[in-house]
Amino acid sequence: MSATAAQSVPSAPDARRNVSLRLGQLRTVIALSLRIARQGKRLWILALVALLPAVPPLIFLLTSVLFPKERTFGVGAMEFFKGTIGTVYLHVVLYVLALVYGLAVISDEVEGKTLVHLLLRPIPRWVVVVGKFLTAWLITALLLVGSLTLTYALSWGVEKDPGAWKHAFAYSNLRILLLDSSVLLFALAAYLAFFTCVGAWFRHGERFGVVFCFGWESLITYLPAKLKWLTLKYHVQTLFPHSVATARFFSLRGKPLSETTCIAILLATIVVFLALAVRSLRRREIR
Repeated sequence: MSATAAQSVPSAPDARRNVSLRLGQLRTVIALSLRIARQGKRLWILALVALLPAVPPLIFLLTSVLFPKERTFGVGAMEFFKGTIGTVYLHVVLYVLALVYGLAVISDEVEGKTLVHLLLRPIPRWVVVVGKFLTAWLITALLLVGSLTLTYALSWGVEKDPGAWKHAFAYSNLRILLLDSSVLLFALAAYLAFFTCVGAWFRHGERFGVVFCFGWESLITYLPAKLKWLTLKYHVQTLFPHSVATARFFSLRGKPLSETTCIAILLATIVVFLALAVRSLRRREIR
C-alpha cells in the first residue's frame, strides 16, 4: 500500500472521533428542533387529532356508567380496538400526523429563516435532515403511542361484563397492542420520510399530500392489479396479519407480498426519500 493510500484511510481513533462529532451534531439539531416544536400550536392541535379515536369508547364508557342497564355494544373490546386501528388510525390519524409534520420538517424552517442558524454551523446537510426527521418522528410517535394506549384502555369499556378489564393485561391482548403500535410507528416513519422529501422539494406540498393520502393511497391500494404495490398502505396492511378486514382484503386480490419484502420496501422508502431531501437541501440557496 502506498503512502497516499494509507493517508486516505482514516485511523480507528479518527473514525471514532468523526462518529462522536456527528452524533453530537445530531443531538444539537434534535434539541433545537424540539425547542422550536414546543413553542408552536401545531403540537397541541395534532395532539387533539390523535386523541379523537379515544372519544367513541370514552362516550360509551360514560354512558354505561350512567345507564348500566343499557350496557350493550355488540362487539368485544379487542374487536373494537382492531376495527379502530384498521379504520381511524390507518386511514386518518397516520396520514394527518405524517402529512402535517413531514411537510414542515424542512419547508417551515426555510420560510421561517430558522434553518439558517443550523446551516451557518459546520454541520453536514444530511445531519440536519436526519436530525429534524427524527425530531418529527419522536413527536408524532409519542402522540400516536399515547393515543393508542388510551384507546386500548377505553375499549374495554364496551364489554358487557364490567370485570372484563382484567383481560386488558393478558399477554395475547398486550401482544396485539405492541404489534399494532410497532407497525404503525414503522409506517409513520415511512410516510414522514416521503413527506419530508415533498416538503423539501416543493414550497407548497399540501395539496399534493392530500391527494396522495386520500386519493392515491386510498384508491390504488384496492385495485386488483399490481399497481397497488406502488402504494405504502399496501405494504403496511400486509404487516397486520391479525386483522380480519386485511385478510378479507387480500383474499379478494390474490396472495400478498411477504412481510419481509414489505419491511424491506418500507425501509428503502425511508432511506431513498431522506436522501432526496438531503439532495434538495444541498441544491437550495437559503438566504
